[in-house]
This record gives sequence, C-alpha cells and structure tokens, in this order.
Amino acid sequence: SRIRAIRDLRPQLNANGEHVYRTGALFANDLPDDFVTKALDAGASEVHLKYDTCTKSRIAAIHNAGMGSMCWFRGPIGMKEDCAHKYHDVGNEDESMYRTVMATGVQSMCINKPDVLVGMIGRKADKVLDALENIDVLLELDDAAIAQLVEADWS
Repeated sequence: SRIRAIRDLRPQLNANGEHVYRTGALFANDLPDDFVTKALDAGASEVHLKYDTCTKSRIAAIHNAGMGSMCWFRGPIGMKEDCAHKYHDVGNEDESMYRTVMATGVQSMCINKPDVLVGMIGRKADKVLDALENIDVLLELDDAAIAQLVEADWS
C-alpha cells in the first residue's frame, strides 16, 4: 500500500513513539469490517472515514487501536446529490448534519462549509461563557441565598 511505502521511506518516530510523518488510511463507500486492522497493517496513524460511515462504535474502535480519526464530506456537488437522493433528515452540511457526525466522537472533519461549523461552535461557546458567568454569581452567594433561589425555582 502507499501508506506502507511512506512508512518504509520515513520510519522516524517521535520521543512519544508516534510517527513523525502522520498518515491517514482513507475509506470511502465500501468500508470493510476489518478496516481498523487494514489501517494498522498499513502503518496508518489515522483513519479517515466518509461522513456517512462514521458511527460511535467505528470511531471508538479507531481510538481504541491508538489511531486518530477524521471524517470527510464529499465535495459540494456530491453533497448536494446525497442530500437530494439519500438523506432527507438533514440538510446539505447544515448544523444538524455536523452535530450528528460530531456525536460519533470523530476528532476532526474535512468540510465544505466551515462558516456553518464556526457559527455553531461560536454559539455553543457563548452559552458556556454565559453559564460560567452565572456560576460565578452562585459561588458568591451564601448557603441561605442559594436555598432561597432553589425554593423559588420549585414554587
């Protein structure tokens, strides 16, 4: 395989034992049952799965084998085709699709619409920051004041 050829040409390892030259075994539509073994045998440091083949169990198997994970989305024309004919429950690389793929635990994504993902992550970060501000307020309250707030919420 090409990955094995790269390993033969560039076998150097970092102090932590990882390959200096990271490689990804890319799998498309017909994902073999033994894809993790094939990637390990080829010397891959990562497995790249097509977005619609990412599942929690597959991503966990990749990580349990000590490899990184990435999903890739088809190009804009291919994604439009998939969303028109294959998947009717999500939009063409919309937030719903990104959330679905991210829920598998995949570590990185190769996408066509980074603005959608950045907006989604930015809104999530804003919510976290708002929650942290509220935590600071709660931490400043004494036990009696917190008890009053809890009672007010339950009444």
